[in-house]
Amino acid sequence: MSDSEINLPKRRLRLAPEARVPQILDAALQEFSRRGFSAARIDDIAQRCGLSKGGLYAHFDSKDAIFKALLDRTLHRTDWARMPQLAAGAGTRAVAEWIVDHLRAALLAPDVITLLRLLIPERERVPLRVDEWKNLTQLNTQHVTAVISENLKASGRKDSVLARHPWLALSPMVHVLLWHAVFGEGSDPDPDFHQAHVDMLCELLA
Repeated sequence: MSDSEINLPKRRLRLAPEARVPQILDAALQEFSRRGFSAARIDDIAQRCGLSKGGLYAHFDSKDAIFKALLDRTLHRTDWARMPQLAAGAGTRAVAEWIVDHLRAALLAPDVITLLRLLIPERERVPLRVDEWKNLTQLNTQHVTAVISENLKASGRKDSVLARHPWLALSPMVHVLLWHAVFGEGSDPDPDFHQAHVDMLCELLA
């Protein structure tokens, strides 16, 4: 092999959007975490995922678009359509465990915690990004609570406190999310919070 062949620049691998976009989002999350949203640069995001700046722009037209895609990915990854149905004979504990497991997967994923930790100190500098988080979180919450409410009503539990206020199902997990965002992911407010959450929902679902 000649010296000229050795020194040839490596050709960037062309990937389909469904493979490339997750790489861009992962790289952006690292850059946002390291520098903050305001200081992160498109050039650095592109370099981190092995693209030219123009190659990145083929997928996203701005840093804002990347951030919105990150929010979409983190807040809409959970499939709530397969919740066990009380009306179909599912036990309350099975339903409670399913809800808690899915809330944990949706809200305590590392990228969700990273984004929330990123937005807290930057909320004054990037109010539009904070509004996007708020709006998407509200939509996600409304969907979850609607599914829970419909399940309860279909099973005849129309007068339970959880049927009237289904957002209560999310409250313990939101508390843990905020705890992790502020104090780090190495500790929990209660080491038994998962089981306590399940037990609370069992009582509310009864």
